[in-house]
Amino acid sequence: MRSKPYQPKDFEDFWTSRIEGWLLSDIDTCVKYNVNIGAATLIFCYIDFFGSLIRPDLKDNSRQRFYEFCDQYLDKMNSNYVSFKCKLYDDFRCGLAHEAIMKKGTGIFRSDDKADQVYNHFCFEDGALFLDLIQLRDDLFSAVRLLKKDIDSDPRLKTKAVARLRDLKWALPKE
Repeated sequence: MRSKPYQPKDFEDFWTSRIEGWLLSDIDTCVKYNVNIGAATLIFCYIDFFGSLIRPDLKDNSRQRFYEFCDQYLDKMNSNYVSFKCKLYDDFRCGLAHEAIMKKGTGIFRSDDKADQVYNHFCFEDGALFLDLIQLRDDLFSAVRLLKKDIDSDPRLKTKAVARLRDLKWALPKE
């Protein structure tokens, strides 16, 4: 039985254990077991979280944090993340986080479901914006890998990220 909370030995251990081992693997678990709304909710909330690592000065502005991650990382996966960032934040992220459902005029589908293969990621159907949950997950994972690469290569970004994680009360060792 553990008597103390987990204490990572360094930032790399923290990232592997908590970011990859918890946050990102929770998305994969939801996708694997068709917990589609849960996966989408986690993805959109995590976009906000990862934005806070690059802009900890925006700790009270989730919209701007969300936009920062779209602009700096998700845009590299697909420029539609920037083009639709307002709709993604308002209708997907806020709808899921505050109302437990995407707002009217939006929806998710799964490209690995034969019934959904008529849709494309970022497509409009009857005036509604649809996103492919599988592509959304893959894009987030790729963007997070780029963020981690930047954190590893830029000491200023790492300092910002560590400061934000400490501000959130995550256990991190002194480095």
